Amino acid sequence: MQRTNNITISDSDEYLEICEACGVCESLNMNKGSMCAALSKQTQVQFQYPEQFPQTYDGVRFSADAMDCAVPIALDSHSGCSYNCLYCFSNNLQRAFDRNNKLLKTVIDNGSLYKEWPIEKLEKFLARENKDAVSLAMYTMMDQGSPIQLGALGDPFDDLELHSGWARKAIPLFIKYKQPVRISTKGGKVLQRPEYLKLFEKSPEQFWVAWSVICNDDELISKVDVNAPVTSERLKAIQGLSEIGVKCSLRFRPFIIGLSDSYPGEPEAWRVLMERVAASGAIAISFEHIFLMAVLTPRQKAMYQLMWKAAGNPKFGDWWNEHSNLAETCRRATRTLKYESTMKVYKKAKELGLNFGISDPHFKELNDTGCCCGFPEEDKWFGKWSRRQMTEVIVQARKAYERGEKRTFTYNDWRPAWAHMVIFSSMISAGNWHNYRRKKYKTWGDQIRDKWNDPKSPRGPYLYFGKVLVPIGIDKNTGDLVYEYRPWTPEREKEVIYRELM
Repeated sequence: MQRTNNITISDSDEYLEICEACGVCESLNMNKGSMCAALSKQTQVQFQYPEQFPQTYDGVRFSADAMDCAVPIALDSHSGCSYNCLYCFSNNLQRAFDRNNKLLKTVIDNGSLYKEWPIEKLEKFLARENKDAVSLAMYTMMDQGSPIQLGALGDPFDDLELHSGWARKAIPLFIKYKQPVRISTKGGKVLQRPEYLKLFEKSPEQFWVAWSVICNDDELISKVDVNAPVTSERLKAIQGLSEIGVKCSLRFRPFIIGLSDSYPGEPEAWRVLMERVAASGAIAISFEHIFLMAVLTPRQKAMYQLMWKAAGNPKFGDWWNEHSNLAETCRRATRTLKYESTMKVYKKAKELGLNFGISDPHFKELNDTGCCCGFPEEDKWFGKWSRRQMTEVIVQARKAYERGEKRTFTYNDWRPAWAHMVIFSSMISAGNWHNYRRKKYKTWGDQIRDKWNDPKSPRGPYLYFGKVLVPIGIDKNTGDLVYEYRPWTPEREKEVIYRELM
């Protein structure tokens, strides 16, 4: 087994800013960069993987965004990703090595930063052989035709895939068990390879590949999507997959001002990118502005600083936070700030004939359907997404309003049965031991019901969706709040409606 501590880095490379801020390798008496396979291209490092990744990763979970996600069953092949995109939200999680000391010990013991989900366990899961509560909850959805997502926390078609070949074994299993899969990736080089294209040929319509591309310019995107294929490589892969019948979409998220909208020499970069993606064969778009984390590690701060430098605005983070609700863990700025760019993208998608999905909670009512991936309702494989989530609620509420109907919603109108089968702490970290004990028997359904009934919570529908779902009363049968849809206007940005019910 090859270890990762015999690596040297050129001190002249600006990406050492991340190294200096992190300091983990030095604390372990390793050379700088030994832990960051993801920085290898930028720092001229030749990172060595073990012959086989430790087969100890649990690669299936319900997404922590399941409250408003139409495809909440999430899979990952590996515990990490060989790309190092500077904005990646997985750096906020306990799997990030600069947030988790236990992970560091595992790295030292196993000689690998990454673990792999055993392919045998994937087949056992797909064959409905698991008996744990989480799997049984998932099976209730999968048996109704619900798609699942692959690539939730890391890219399934990165350099780790080339080393291990996990997907080459997994794709035939998805076909064998007739499981529709939405793949999220930037793996433009891997998915141009004939041996990978051939994997999909037996049942191409069973797969939907959402291509994450946030910048039209190859040079700029390489500064932010560190070690990932550039935009032009991803567009070639979109064309190749589309030609064999695999549905592809643009994952235009996170949309970053200074990188995604425009840059010197291209004042309408967003439009050019959308046109290029559509011409390559994409049929849908999923859109979201960037959010910034409230609590950052030193390494993450350095990554943000590099990103703002690439965007031409070193003070971007301060400016964005000034326009955000500081009670939020994820800082999303305001609807007013994002409105113009959102509507430009929305109108262009309509002009290009793309199905429009938007995961930015401030504008979720703009979704064509209750799925922010952009799935059409009539699709044989992908039209059976979960309707028991709040994106479906807000879209149905908006459509009813536009028809002139008076329609209200309470928790029972969208209550996801599976969520009341799953313990809260199995979905997200409960925090400290006291919180874990206090919430030991609380289900995820209990958690999202609490949020539904708390209009002051940043994750409650009133604030989370930017005040378009407004609480108007209490359901006398259940005690839950009742909401109705009210269109957003800039004048409503600062109004506080929930006080009417206090």
